[in-house]
Amino acid sequence: MMNRRAFALSAVATLSGVVTLAVTRAHAQDSAPGAPRTYRYARTPGAAPDLQSLDLYAASGQIRPLVVFIHGGGWRIGDKTTATAGREKAAFFNARGLAYASLNYRLSPGVTHPAHVEDVAAALAWLADHAADHGLDPHRIYLMGHSAGAHLAALVATDARRLSHYGRTPAMLRGVIVLDGAGYDVTEQAPATMQRGGLLGEMYQAAFGDDPAGWADASPVNFVARGHVTAPFLIVHTDRPDSVRQSTLLADKLRDAGVEARLFRAAGYTHADVNRRIGQPGEPVTGAIIEALHRWGV
Repeated sequence: MMNRRAFALSAVATLSGVVTLAVTRAHAQDSAPGAPRTYRYARTPGAAPDLQSLDLYAASGQIRPLVVFIHGGGWRIGDKTTATAGREKAAFFNARGLAYASLNYRLSPGVTHPAHVEDVAAALAWLADHAADHGLDPHRIYLMGHSAGAHLAALVATDARRLSHYGRTPAMLRGVIVLDGAGYDVTEQAPATMQRGGLLGEMYQAAFGDDPAGWADASPVNFVARGHVTAPFLIVHTDRPDSVRQSTLLADKLRDAGVEARLFRAAGYTHADVNRRIGQPGEPVTGAIIEALHRWGV
């Protein structure tokens, strides 16, 4: 039988909770320079330790900005160690003087919303709380996510309740990059996707259930409001109809609230390619990301 990680590696390529914050390092893997150290950021009873852990790729001895990545996989599969979530992106950002962290979170159907975003909030709080220990600049943290990870990045950056549990606010983020998400308004997307059926319908069902109140609670667009501190966004989308519609909706909501939101169309890209190709020479999504990071103070 295929194990969870093997399944994640194969499925992510195509599709490319209240938790207790662990304030002490659970374990660190001794590794060669450039390899990550792995840390537990939370300890929820019954949760697999790996699902509440992050990999940190950071050089010691100097203060660096930090890019935090949230993998995709329909809230159901995926792993921080896949090449496009881990070492490839880490090498790209490290070479440009940035630290990089890739995080895992509890997966459906084992959990439902809001467990996923609660884990993301716990991981961000852990990184900020331990910034001084790892040479990280707590005032220059940038969040990026692909697919389901894009939804979680947008949600934790707009719904202040999630970080407030740890005494933090979305103001801790200097910028947010979301890659080809289609779940910024779950109230619209969940019933439509479940009605279409198939694997995507099953993923929305497992992650968000049947309750419209839960869908509303999981929708980033519902937490965007003028006067709230919200980081600027770079919203990348392919030509998938759901992604175009949902990305445009999120951008419009942010702009109406006075928040910087730039849309970038990855023309001709697949859902997987918009993530996989980051870092390739001359690749336009990469250029848009680097330009945004510089604009936001890297």
